[in-house]
Amino acid sequence: MKDKPKDITFHYTNEQMVKDLIAITPLSGSVLDAGSGKNKVWFKNIPNGLEKYECEIEDGVDFLEWNKKVDWIIGNPPYHIGWQFTEKASQVAQIGIAWLINNTEMNSLLTPRRLQIVSDNGFEITNIKVVADKRWFGRYYYLIFEKKKGFISWERKTY
Repeated sequence: MKDKPKDITFHYTNEQMVKDLIAITPLSGSVLDAGSGKNKVWFKNIPNGLEKYECEIEDGVDFLEWNKKVDWIIGNPPYHIGWQFTEKASQVAQIGIAWLINNTEMNSLLTPRRLQIVSDNGFEITNIKVVADKRWFGRYYYLIFEKKKGFISWERKTY
């Protein structure tokens, strides 16, 4: 017997979670939702009064080709290319980056080499909020990177 495919909304980030995460993010100026998806939940919840932009590859706007500088980049990047999104965001954002990621992506992003690349572009992690969604397996992490001293240190030397 074939498994029934998951409802597409299974992959959408819970809107109340997005609202709660945006509320702890010191957004200002211009904000880019790097991968707005079909439901555009992050984009729709960017506070009024901010200049907002969105990328969605299915709408013909690929974040990895985005070159306009913005103050903040937010969202839930595709996990299989999360590092590419983070590296690109650290080149385009002027103030901060805020990502909701899973445990696999957390492990992928927090390598000493990658932390150094992001730091060389001026960003360090200033907040990590741990969240859960009953639809999804495991914990999820909301990382806020800002152009200021963060709280994580790393060692590039391999032992």
